[in-house]
Amino acid sequence: MLGRTEPPPSADAPATQGVELRVTLVLDPATAERLDVDRLAVPGAEIRVLATGLAGFTSNGPLQRWTDVLVVEVDARDARALETFERFVRDYAERLPVVGAVRDLTVPITRAMLRAQAVDVLPIPFTPDDLLQSIEHGRERLFTLRPDAGRRGGRVISFVGALGGMGSTAIATQAGILWAESANVCLIDLDVQFGNAALYLNVRSQLSLADLVEAGERIDVELLRSVAEIHPSGLSVITSPPDILPLDALTADFVDRLIAMAAEAYDVVLIDLPSAWVSWSLSALQKSDLIVMLTTLSVAGVHQARRQLELLDANGLAERLRLVANRAVVPLFGKVDTSEPEKLLRRRFAATIINDWSTMSTAIEEGRQVGSVKVKSRLEKDLRWLVAMLATVDAVSSL
Repeated sequence: MLGRTEPPPSADAPATQGVELRVTLVLDPATAERLDVDRLAVPGAEIRVLATGLAGFTSNGPLQRWTDVLVVEVDARDARALETFERFVRDYAERLPVVGAVRDLTVPITRAMLRAQAVDVLPIPFTPDDLLQSIEHGRERLFTLRPDAGRRGGRVISFVGALGGMGSTAIATQAGILWAESANVCLIDLDVQFGNAALYLNVRSQLSLADLVEAGERIDVELLRSVAEIHPSGLSVITSPPDILPLDALTADFVDRLIAMAAEAYDVVLIDLPSAWVSWSLSALQKSDLIVMLTTLSVAGVHQARRQLELLDANGLAERLRLVANRAVVPLFGKVDTSEPEKLLRRRFAATIINDWSTMSTAIEEGRQVGSVKVKSRLEKDLRWLVAMLATVDAVSSL
Protein backbone atom coordinates (compact mmCIF):
# COMPACT_ATOMS: atom_id res chain seq x y z
CA MET A 1 0.00 0.00 0.00
CA LEU A 2 1.36 3.41 -0.96
CA GLY A 3 -0.05 6.56 0.57
CA ARG A 4 -3.16 6.40 2.73
CA THR A 5 -4.86 9.16 4.68
CA GLU A 6 -8.42 9.80 5.81
CA PRO A 7 -10.39 12.60 4.11
CA PRO A 8 -11.47 15.43 6.42
CA PRO A 9 -15.15 15.23 7.44
CA SER A 10 -17.50 17.72 5.87
CA ALA A 11 -21.17 18.31 6.56
CA ASP A 12 -21.69 19.33 2.94
CA ALA A 13 -19.75 16.44 1.37
CA PRO A 14 -21.73 14.03 -0.80
CA ALA A 15 -22.33 10.50 0.44
CA THR A 16 -19.66 9.13 -1.87
CA GLN A 17 -16.99 11.12 -0.06
CA GLY A 18 -17.18 8.78 2.93
CA VAL A 19 -15.87 5.84 0.93
CA GLU A 20 -12.11 5.45 0.63
CA LEU A 21 -11.26 4.64 -2.97
CA ARG A 22 -8.80 1.94 -3.93
CA VAL A 23 -6.67 3.18 -6.79
CA THR A 24 -4.22 1.24 -8.93
CA LEU A 25 -1.53 3.03 -10.94
CA VAL A 26 -0.33 0.92 -13.88
CA LEU A 27 2.93 2.56 -14.86
CA ASP A 28 5.91 1.92 -17.07
CA PRO A 29 8.76 0.48 -14.94
CA ALA A 30 10.91 3.56 -15.58
CA THR A 31 8.10 5.87 -14.45
CA ALA A 32 7.39 3.76 -11.37
CA GLU A 33 11.07 3.81 -10.43
CA ARG A 34 11.19 7.61 -10.56
CA LEU A 35 7.95 8.01 -8.61
CA ASP A 36 8.45 9.62 -5.19
CA VAL A 37 6.38 7.23 -3.08
CA ASP A 38 6.65 9.40 0.03
CA ARG A 39 4.74 12.19 -1.72
CA LEU A 40 2.06 9.92 -3.12
CA ALA A 41 -0.37 10.21 -0.19
CA VAL A 42 -3.78 11.31 -1.49
CA PRO A 43 -6.69 12.07 0.86
CA GLY A 44 -9.44 9.46 0.66
CA ALA A 45 -7.46 6.97 -1.41
CA GLU A 46 -5.47 3.80 -0.91
CA ILE A 47 -3.01 3.50 -3.77
CA ARG A 48 -1.09 0.60 -5.29
CA VAL A 49 1.52 0.85 -8.02
CA LEU A 50 1.83 -1.88 -10.66
CA ALA A 51 4.91 -1.70 -12.88
CA THR A 52 4.08 -4.59 -15.20
CA GLY A 53 1.98 -2.79 -17.80
CA LEU A 54 -1.69 -3.20 -18.67
CA ALA A 55 -1.28 -6.92 -19.44
CA GLY A 56 -0.23 -7.51 -15.84
CA PHE A 57 -3.44 -5.89 -14.63
CA THR A 58 -5.79 -7.72 -16.99
CA SER A 59 -4.39 -11.10 -15.89
CA ASN A 60 -4.79 -10.31 -12.20
CA GLY A 61 -8.38 -10.97 -11.12
CA PRO A 62 -7.90 -10.16 -7.42
CA LEU A 63 -6.35 -6.79 -8.20
CA GLN A 64 -9.13 -6.00 -10.69
CA ARG A 65 -11.78 -6.64 -8.04
CA TRP A 66 -9.80 -4.61 -5.52
CA THR A 67 -9.53 -1.58 -7.80
CA ASP A 68 -12.13 1.22 -7.81
CA VAL A 69 -10.25 3.62 -10.10
CA LEU A 70 -7.49 2.69 -12.54
CA VAL A 71 -4.75 5.00 -13.83
CA VAL A 72 -2.89 3.61 -16.86
CA GLU A 73 0.25 5.04 -18.42
CA VAL A 74 0.08 5.00 -22.22
CA ASP A 75 2.76 5.73 -24.79
CA ALA A 76 0.54 7.86 -27.02
CA ARG A 77 3.25 7.95 -29.71
CA ASP A 78 2.74 4.20 -30.17
CA ALA A 79 -0.45 3.71 -32.22
CA ARG A 80 -0.69 0.09 -31.13
CA ALA A 81 -0.42 0.97 -27.43
CA LEU A 82 -3.07 3.67 -27.85
CA GLU A 83 -5.38 1.23 -29.62
CA THR A 84 -4.89 -1.35 -26.84
CA PHE A 85 -5.75 1.28 -24.23
CA GLU A 86 -8.87 2.38 -26.10
CA ARG A 87 -10.07 -1.21 -26.45
CA PHE A 88 -9.44 -1.88 -22.76
CA VAL A 89 -11.38 1.22 -21.68
CA ARG A 90 -14.33 0.27 -23.89
CA ASP A 91 -14.35 -3.26 -22.46
CA TYR A 92 -14.31 -2.00 -18.86
CA ALA A 93 -16.40 1.16 -19.36
CA GLU A 94 -19.44 -0.26 -17.58
CA ARG A 95 -17.67 -1.27 -14.37
CA LEU A 96 -14.32 0.51 -13.92
CA PRO A 97 -13.36 4.20 -14.33
CA VAL A 98 -10.05 4.48 -16.20
CA VAL A 99 -7.72 7.48 -16.30
CA GLY A 100 -5.09 7.75 -19.02
CA ALA A 101 -1.61 9.00 -18.05
CA VAL A 102 0.60 10.35 -20.84
CA ARG A 103 3.96 12.03 -21.30
CA ASP A 104 4.07 15.08 -23.55
CA LEU A 105 0.30 15.38 -23.40
CA THR A 106 -1.33 17.24 -26.29
CA VAL A 107 -4.87 18.36 -27.01
CA PRO A 108 -5.43 15.77 -29.81
CA ILE A 109 -4.27 12.94 -27.53
CA THR A 110 -6.53 14.20 -24.73
CA ARG A 111 -9.50 14.28 -27.09
CA ALA A 112 -8.74 10.77 -28.40
CA MET A 113 -8.62 9.32 -24.86
CA LEU A 114 -11.79 11.05 -23.76
CA ARG A 115 -13.55 9.75 -26.89
CA ALA A 116 -12.45 6.28 -25.80
CA GLN A 117 -14.40 6.91 -22.56
CA ALA A 118 -11.44 7.58 -20.26
CA VAL A 119 -12.76 9.62 -17.33
CA ASP A 120 -9.73 11.92 -17.34
CA VAL A 121 -6.24 12.33 -18.77
CA LEU A 122 -3.28 12.83 -16.44
CA PRO A 123 0.01 14.39 -17.56
CA ILE A 124 3.29 12.69 -16.63
CA PRO A 125 5.01 13.79 -14.47
CA PHE A 126 2.06 14.62 -12.22
CA THR A 127 1.71 16.27 -8.82
CA PRO A 128 -0.34 14.89 -5.90
CA ASP A 129 -2.95 17.54 -6.70
CA ASP A 130 -3.11 16.40 -10.34
CA LEU A 131 -3.59 12.82 -9.19
CA LEU A 132 -6.24 13.81 -6.64
CA GLN A 133 -8.22 15.66 -9.31
CA SER A 134 -8.17 12.63 -11.63
CA ILE A 135 -9.17 10.32 -8.77
CA GLU A 136 -12.13 12.57 -8.00
CA HIS A 137 -13.26 12.32 -11.62
CA GLY A 138 -12.99 8.55 -11.23
CA ARG A 139 -15.00 8.70 -8.00
CA GLU A 140 -17.82 10.56 -9.75
CA ARG A 141 -17.94 8.00 -12.56
CA LEU A 142 -17.68 5.07 -10.14
CA PHE A 143 -20.80 6.00 -8.22
CA THR A 144 -22.66 6.58 -11.45
CA LEU A 145 -21.76 3.08 -12.59
CA ARG A 146 -22.10 1.42 -9.19
CA PRO A 147 -24.20 3.23 -6.59
CA ASP A 148 -23.25 0.47 -4.13
CA ALA A 149 -19.53 0.97 -4.76
CA GLY A 150 -18.87 0.83 -1.04
CA ARG A 151 -19.46 -2.93 -1.35
CA ARG A 152 -16.33 -4.70 -2.52
CA GLY A 153 -16.36 -7.60 -4.94
CA GLY A 154 -16.60 -11.10 -3.52
CA ARG A 155 -13.67 -13.40 -2.86
CA VAL A 156 -12.97 -16.08 -5.50
CA ILE A 157 -11.34 -19.37 -4.53
CA SER A 158 -10.59 -22.19 -6.95
CA PHE A 159 -10.33 -25.85 -5.90
CA VAL A 160 -8.28 -28.22 -8.02
CA GLY A 161 -6.88 -31.69 -7.49
CA ALA A 162 -3.22 -32.48 -8.11
CA LEU A 163 -4.70 -35.32 -10.16
CA GLY A 164 -8.08 -37.00 -10.44
CA GLY A 165 -9.57 -38.58 -7.33
CA MET A 166 -7.96 -36.25 -4.80
CA GLY A 167 -11.32 -35.29 -3.29
CA SER A 168 -11.35 -31.65 -4.45
CA THR A 169 -15.11 -31.67 -5.17
CA ALA A 170 -15.91 -33.21 -1.78
CA ILE A 171 -13.83 -30.59 0.02
CA ALA A 172 -15.19 -27.71 -2.10
CA THR A 173 -18.82 -28.69 -1.46
CA GLN A 174 -18.32 -29.18 2.28
CA ALA A 175 -16.42 -25.89 2.51
CA GLY A 176 -19.30 -24.20 0.70
CA ILE A 177 -21.88 -25.60 3.13
CA LEU A 178 -19.84 -24.42 6.13
CA TRP A 179 -19.04 -21.00 4.67
CA ALA A 180 -22.71 -20.43 3.85
CA GLU A 181 -23.36 -20.26 7.59
CA SER A 182 -21.88 -16.76 7.66
CA ALA A 183 -21.77 -15.46 4.08
CA ASN A 184 -23.58 -15.41 0.74
CA VAL A 185 -21.69 -18.17 -1.09
CA CYS A 186 -21.88 -19.60 -4.61
CA LEU A 187 -20.21 -22.80 -5.82
CA ILE A 188 -19.65 -23.10 -9.58
CA ASP A 189 -18.90 -26.54 -11.02
CA LEU A 190 -16.72 -25.91 -14.09
CA ASP A 191 -16.05 -29.57 -14.77
CA VAL A 192 -18.32 -29.73 -17.84
CA GLN A 193 -17.61 -33.42 -18.43
CA PHE A 194 -17.49 -35.16 -15.06
CA GLY A 195 -18.70 -32.56 -12.55
CA ASN A 196 -20.22 -34.10 -9.43
CA ALA A 197 -20.91 -31.09 -7.19
CA ALA A 198 -24.69 -31.42 -7.68
CA LEU A 199 -24.58 -35.10 -6.71
CA TYR A 200 -22.41 -34.41 -3.66
CA LEU A 201 -24.91 -31.77 -2.51
CA ASN A 202 -27.99 -33.76 -3.52
CA VAL A 203 -29.43 -30.86 -5.51
CA ARG A 204 -31.39 -31.16 -8.74
CA SER A 205 -31.58 -28.13 -10.94
CA GLN A 206 -33.51 -27.53 -14.14
CA LEU A 207 -30.86 -25.03 -15.19
CA SER A 208 -27.09 -25.44 -15.28
CA LEU A 209 -23.82 -24.01 -16.51
CA ALA A 210 -24.92 -24.95 -20.03
CA ASP A 211 -27.62 -22.26 -19.90
CA LEU A 212 -24.98 -19.65 -19.06
CA VAL A 213 -22.77 -20.89 -21.89
CA GLU A 214 -25.71 -20.49 -24.25
CA ALA A 215 -26.34 -16.95 -22.95
CA GLY A 216 -22.74 -15.96 -23.73
CA GLU A 217 -22.19 -12.21 -23.45
CA ARG A 218 -25.75 -11.75 -22.15
CA ILE A 219 -24.72 -13.10 -18.73
CA ASP A 220 -25.58 -10.69 -15.94
CA VAL A 221 -26.08 -10.94 -12.19
CA GLU A 222 -29.82 -11.54 -12.48
CA LEU A 223 -29.39 -14.44 -14.93
CA LEU A 224 -26.60 -15.91 -12.81
CA ARG A 225 -28.80 -15.96 -9.71
CA SER A 226 -31.70 -17.49 -11.63
CA VAL A 227 -29.54 -20.42 -12.78
CA ALA A 228 -28.20 -21.16 -9.28
CA GLU A 229 -29.91 -23.88 -7.22
CA ILE A 230 -30.13 -23.26 -3.46
CA HIS A 231 -28.92 -26.00 -1.11
CA PRO A 232 -30.73 -26.27 2.29
CA SER A 233 -27.63 -24.73 3.90
CA GLY A 234 -28.14 -21.56 1.83
CA LEU A 235 -25.26 -22.35 -0.53
CA SER A 236 -26.01 -21.38 -4.14
CA VAL A 237 -24.86 -23.95 -6.69
CA ILE A 238 -24.34 -23.56 -10.43
CA THR A 239 -24.23 -27.17 -11.54
CA SER A 240 -22.29 -28.72 -14.39
CA PRO A 241 -24.29 -29.53 -17.57
CA PRO A 242 -26.49 -32.65 -17.47
CA ASP A 243 -24.90 -33.79 -20.75
CA ILE A 244 -21.16 -34.04 -21.32
CA LEU A 245 -19.78 -31.01 -23.16
CA PRO A 246 -16.42 -30.77 -24.89
CA LEU A 247 -13.93 -28.93 -22.67
CA ASP A 248 -13.54 -26.24 -25.32
CA ALA A 249 -17.24 -25.39 -24.99
CA LEU A 250 -15.98 -22.88 -22.45
CA THR A 251 -13.63 -20.08 -23.47
CA ALA A 252 -11.33 -17.85 -21.47
CA ASP A 253 -13.56 -14.83 -22.18
CA PHE A 254 -16.65 -16.69 -20.97
CA VAL A 255 -14.91 -17.85 -17.79
CA ASP A 256 -13.66 -14.31 -17.13
CA ARG A 257 -17.14 -12.85 -17.45
CA LEU A 258 -18.75 -15.65 -15.43
CA ILE A 259 -16.37 -15.17 -12.51
CA ALA A 260 -16.68 -11.38 -12.64
CA MET A 261 -20.48 -11.59 -12.49
CA ALA A 262 -20.38 -14.15 -9.68
CA ALA A 263 -17.99 -12.01 -7.63
CA GLU A 264 -20.38 -9.11 -8.06
CA ALA A 265 -23.38 -11.17 -6.91
CA TYR A 266 -21.89 -13.14 -3.99
CA ASP A 267 -19.60 -12.60 -1.01
CA VAL A 268 -17.65 -15.78 -1.76
CA VAL A 269 -17.34 -17.71 -5.03
CA LEU A 270 -15.94 -21.24 -4.96
CA ILE A 271 -14.82 -22.70 -8.30
CA ASP A 272 -14.58 -26.47 -8.71
CA LEU A 273 -12.13 -27.00 -11.58
CA PRO A 274 -11.47 -30.15 -13.62
CA SER A 275 -8.18 -31.84 -12.74
CA ALA A 276 -7.11 -31.73 -16.41
CA TRP A 277 -5.58 -28.47 -17.61
CA VAL A 278 -7.58 -26.99 -20.49
CA SER A 279 -7.35 -23.81 -22.54
CA TRP A 280 -9.31 -21.72 -20.01
CA SER A 281 -7.88 -23.17 -16.76
CA LEU A 282 -5.22 -20.49 -16.49
CA SER A 283 -7.81 -17.76 -16.95
CA ALA A 284 -9.90 -19.14 -14.06
CA LEU A 285 -6.85 -19.34 -11.81
CA GLN A 286 -5.74 -15.81 -12.71
CA LYS A 287 -9.16 -14.53 -11.66
CA SER A 288 -8.95 -16.36 -8.33
CA ASP A 289 -7.87 -14.73 -5.09
CA LEU A 290 -6.69 -18.08 -3.78
CA ILE A 291 -6.05 -21.51 -5.31
CA VAL A 292 -6.61 -24.57 -3.13
CA MET A 293 -4.77 -27.60 -4.47
CA LEU A 294 -5.81 -30.91 -2.95
CA THR A 295 -3.40 -33.81 -2.87
CA THR A 296 -2.73 -36.89 -0.79
CA LEU A 297 0.54 -37.76 0.91
CA SER A 298 0.99 -40.74 -1.42
CA VAL A 299 3.92 -40.94 -3.84
CA ALA A 300 1.63 -40.29 -6.83
CA GLY A 301 -0.12 -37.40 -5.11
CA VAL A 302 3.11 -35.64 -4.14
CA HIS A 303 4.64 -36.24 -7.59
CA GLN A 304 1.68 -34.74 -9.43
CA ALA A 305 1.43 -31.87 -6.95
CA ARG A 306 5.05 -30.98 -7.69
CA ARG A 307 4.33 -30.88 -11.44
CA GLN A 308 1.30 -28.64 -10.86
CA LEU A 309 3.32 -26.36 -8.57
CA GLU A 310 5.93 -25.86 -11.28
CA LEU A 311 3.24 -24.88 -13.75
CA LEU A 312 1.62 -22.43 -11.32
CA ASP A 313 4.99 -20.94 -10.47
CA ALA A 314 5.81 -20.47 -14.16
CA ASN A 315 2.59 -18.46 -14.52
CA GLY A 316 3.20 -16.28 -11.47
CA LEU A 317 0.43 -17.90 -9.40
CA ALA A 318 2.43 -19.68 -6.69
CA GLU A 319 1.78 -16.94 -4.11
CA ARG A 320 -1.97 -17.53 -4.34
CA LEU A 321 -1.67 -21.28 -3.82
CA ARG A 322 -2.71 -23.03 -0.60
CA LEU A 323 -1.62 -26.68 -0.62
CA VAL A 324 -3.91 -29.04 1.31
CA ALA A 325 -3.16 -32.65 2.26
CA ASN A 326 -6.42 -34.57 1.99
CA ARG A 327 -7.29 -37.99 3.47
CA ALA A 328 -4.35 -37.83 5.84
CA VAL A 329 -3.99 -40.83 8.16
CA VAL A 330 -3.40 -39.90 11.79
CA PRO A 331 -0.99 -42.28 13.54
CA LEU A 332 -1.94 -43.90 16.82
CA PHE A 333 0.51 -41.64 18.62
CA GLY A 334 1.37 -38.12 17.54
CA LYS A 335 0.13 -36.14 14.56
CA VAL A 336 0.28 -36.30 10.79
CA ASP A 337 3.87 -35.96 9.59
CA THR A 338 4.11 -33.92 6.40
CA SER A 339 7.82 -33.09 6.67
CA GLU A 340 9.06 -35.40 3.89
CA PRO A 341 6.42 -34.37 1.30
CA GLU A 342 7.10 -30.72 2.16
CA LYS A 343 10.82 -31.21 1.47
CA LEU A 344 10.04 -32.74 -1.93
CA LEU A 345 7.55 -30.00 -2.78
CA ARG A 346 9.67 -27.22 -1.24
CA ARG A 347 6.43 -25.86 0.17
CA ARG A 348 4.50 -26.22 3.39
CA PHE A 349 0.97 -27.56 3.56
CA ALA A 350 -1.53 -24.89 4.54
CA ALA A 351 -3.98 -27.43 5.98
CA THR A 352 -4.45 -31.14 6.56
CA ILE A 353 -7.79 -32.95 6.24
CA ILE A 354 -8.07 -36.22 8.14
CA ASN A 355 -9.12 -39.43 6.38
CA ASP A 356 -12.65 -40.25 7.64
CA TRP A 357 -14.13 -42.01 4.64
CA SER A 358 -17.22 -43.28 6.44
CA THR A 359 -18.33 -39.81 7.56
CA MET A 360 -17.43 -38.07 4.30
CA SER A 361 -19.04 -40.69 2.06
CA THR A 362 -22.29 -40.54 4.03
CA ALA A 363 -22.28 -36.74 3.88
CA ILE A 364 -21.81 -36.58 0.10
CA GLU A 365 -24.29 -39.38 -0.58
CA GLU A 366 -26.99 -37.47 1.33
CA GLY A 367 -25.87 -33.91 0.51
CA ARG A 368 -25.32 -33.07 4.17
CA GLN A 369 -22.70 -31.27 6.21
CA VAL A 370 -20.26 -33.71 7.83
CA GLY A 371 -21.13 -32.36 11.26
CA SER A 372 -24.70 -33.58 10.87
CA VAL A 373 -23.41 -37.09 10.16
CA LYS A 374 -20.90 -37.26 13.01
CA VAL A 375 -21.04 -34.60 15.72
CA LYS A 376 -17.77 -32.86 16.64
CA SER A 377 -15.71 -35.07 14.38
CA ARG A 378 -12.06 -34.39 13.61
CA LEU A 379 -13.06 -34.16 9.94
CA GLU A 380 -15.48 -31.29 10.63
CA LYS A 381 -12.84 -29.56 12.76
CA ASP A 382 -10.31 -29.76 9.92
CA LEU A 383 -12.83 -28.44 7.38
CA ARG A 384 -13.83 -25.53 9.61
CA TRP A 385 -10.17 -24.68 10.12
CA LEU A 386 -9.65 -24.67 6.35
CA VAL A 387 -12.62 -22.33 5.79
CA ALA A 388 -11.44 -19.99 8.55
CA MET A 389 -7.96 -19.87 7.04
CA LEU A 390 -9.28 -19.10 3.55
CA ALA A 391 -11.61 -16.42 4.91
CA THR A 392 -8.86 -14.49 6.67
CA VAL A 393 -6.11 -14.48 4.00
CA ASP A 394 -5.74 -11.12 2.25
CA ALA A 395 -4.76 -12.32 -1.21
CA VAL A 396 -4.23 -8.84 -2.68
CA SER A 397 -1.73 -7.86 0.01
CA SER A 398 0.67 -10.53 -1.23
CA LEU A 399 0.52 -9.53 -4.89
